[in-house]
Amino acid sequence: MEESYNGKILISNSSIVMDYFNRTVILIVEHDEQGAFGLVLNKRQEAFIGDVIQGVPDHLSKNFPIYSGGPVDPTFISVLHENANITQPGIEVIPGLFLARSFDTLLELMESSSKFHVYQGYSGWGAGQLEGEMIRKSWVVHEAPKDFVLNQDPETTWQEALRSKGGIYRYFVEHTKDPMLN
Repeated sequence: MEESYNGKILISNSSIVMDYFNRTVILIVEHDEQGAFGLVLNKRQEAFIGDVIQGVPDHLSKNFPIYSGGPVDPTFISVLHENANITQPGIEVIPGLFLARSFDTLLELMESSSKFHVYQGYSGWGAGQLEGEMIRKSWVVHEAPKDFVLNQDPETTWQEALRSKGGIYRYFVEHTKDPMLN
């Protein structure tokens, strides 16, 4: 494997990617010789946490939306958050951004003022699959600052990711209807 995409975001090339992943931005949590695991950052669902996760206190169940992390395993629930001081923060994906899968961690975050997003499902690639997609130019790779991951409006995340990439990507997102068609 030549390059690891751990902690990077992948921005879909809309002229190539026409399926579930069209106009998505994915945070790659883990990438190695066995494959890759990531979470789609910009597919907020109509549902709330309490609609999907059993046991969430009623007074909190409708306060937080849930995101679709990808098409793989909708029973897989995970949380991206910024609070290093909670009991079980999980793994640090990028500086100041953690991935947790504990129900207790979720409850602790819901009772705090910390920023977090909850994801149902995930995006996965088998060995060599992501590398093949990179050769076909299905994705643009970019840095993933914590604030970008937790503060974006899902409706504009894809465009903002391209804009923050800069250069030709910024130009096309600001001057064309679909920046990837040129």
